[in-house]
Amino acid sequence: MSIAIPSPFVWDESFDVKDDHLNEQHKKLFTMISDLDANRDSAQHLKDLVDFVVKHFQDEENRMHSHNYEEEASHKQTHDKFLEDASKITAVNDDVIQFVKNWLVTHIKVSDFKYIGKI
Repeated sequence: MSIAIPSPFVWDESFDVKDDHLNEQHKKLFTMISDLDANRDSAQHLKDLVDFVVKHFQDEENRMHSHNYEEEASHKQTHDKFLEDASKITAVNDDVIQFVKNWLVTHIKVSDFKYIGKI
């Protein structure tokens, strides 16, 4: 499924998962991806993004676990696959930016929207 990538690449109400903490983290991910796009040669920007993604995934998975979310295992698999793919990034180019933008937008609107009202 392909979801339109917003331009400019910023969080808006259409990404609201009805959880203030996770919304704030999603907003930060949008900002960090935009910063990486503007600073493609910065290994630190890439590292900071991946580090924050790991923290966000842990927070989201902990919320799912504490609410006995029935799709926790499959959701975690999508997180793990993204981290596996992201760990292979050695240089940031148009394809990488497109990949991370598309992944975030699609993940929120397809996978994360499934847990609204359940976690």
